[in-house]
Order: sequence, then structure tokens, then C-alpha cells
Amino acid sequence: MEKTFFIATLFFSWFITISLAVFSYFAIQLGYTFIGICLIVIMIASIAMNTVFRKKWKRTF
Repeated sequence: MEKTFFIATLFFSWFITISLAVFSYFAIQLGYTFIGICLIVIMIASIAMNTVFRKKWKRTF
């Protein structure tokens, strides 16, 4: 159960990170620079949390 939770959380968190990258790219291309920069900052925080969660997963199993 716990391993499935880790895998599902990692999968969906990376999916959200990729979605943030796509949305920030198109926001900048459409002229919404401030929104694009905010999304990039959120994406960087998401990547940091994903790597921390992945290290925790490796330590657990």
C-alpha cells in the first residue's frame, strides 16, 4: 500500500510539473509574462519537492 502511494504521488507530481512547464511557456508566448514567471517559480518549487520525495522513497525501500 505504501509503495503504491509513493509511486502514484511521484507520477502525478511529475505530471503536474510538466503541465506547469507547458502553461508557463504558453503564458510567456501569449504575453502574460508575470503569470509565466509565477508559474516558473511554482514549477521550480515543485521540482524541488519531487526530488526530496524521490530521495525519501529510495531511503524507505
